[in-house]
Amino acid sequence: MVQLLALAASFVPAILWLWFFYSRDRYEREPKRLVGKLFLWGLLAAPWAAGFNMFLDLNLEPIVDGVGQSGAVRLAAGLLFPLVFLAAFNEEILKYLVVANSTRSDPNFNELADGMIYMTTAALGFAAAENFVYIMMTYVGTLQQAVEDGLALTEAQAGALVGAFGIVAPMRALLTTIAHVSFSGITGYFLARRVVGGGAPQGVPLGVLAASLLHAAYNLPTVLAGKLGAGQGILSPSFGAVILVWAAGVVIYLLLLRSALARSPFRAKRLGRGAPAAADATPAGETSPS
Repeated sequence: MVQLLALAASFVPAILWLWFFYSRDRYEREPKRLVGKLFLWGLLAAPWAAGFNMFLDLNLEPIVDGVGQSGAVRLAAGLLFPLVFLAAFNEEILKYLVVANSTRSDPNFNELADGMIYMTTAALGFAAAENFVYIMMTYVGTLQQAVEDGLALTEAQAGALVGAFGIVAPMRALLTTIAHVSFSGITGYFLARRVVGGGAPQGVPLGVLAASLLHAAYNLPTVLAGKLGAGQGILSPSFGAVILVWAAGVVIYLLLLRSALARSPFRAKRLGRGAPAAADATPAGETSPS
């Protein structure tokens, strides 16, 4: 039962977000078959990313911890960012690879917005799989801790359900899922500039690098707070830093999407079919498909 609840809490928000972002592609929607395939590939990329991140944690994190325990706190903090960056880069490059390998030669990839929609779709599949793992880990971990503390099983289960589904699930459905979308959308924009707009080849790696740096900046405050034993509640400085990076990612994503939609070769055709000009004047400001 808990596994089914976790699946619903992970995949229902991801699918709703997918519908929302898919509907932003207002001038020429992508084939649903392709969108479904990219969502699945993004989902399947998550276990591979998790495996490499576990390798990093097992082999590099003890080195950082050892430096910190020796008293070189500043050096440990300096070493922590490359570790966090490698984990973020691992996730961003995998999402990029599954999209690039599936769409580079696809005739449907014919406007700048497509790259962002493709990467958004893969990111949502990735986030759904990742969220399921975190929700289950929270439930099991909270339950075990409560039992060890001597609570009755029913009381421990109630607390675990609240922690997993009342706190972690909604937070990840909003913050983490949209963070994945915004980071990957940056990569998607530069991928589209290369495939559709004839941009420079180095634009794609720069896009992946920018997405990875933003992703690492999003993860770092939480990781650092955990290492220092600092608070991570919604009023903590670390959470405030996470929100700032999250908001920056969302703003960048929306600006890039606005630019991509405004430069769509299908926009003029859509307007020419008699759609009211007022409804199409501001692509990124629309809240529902035309």
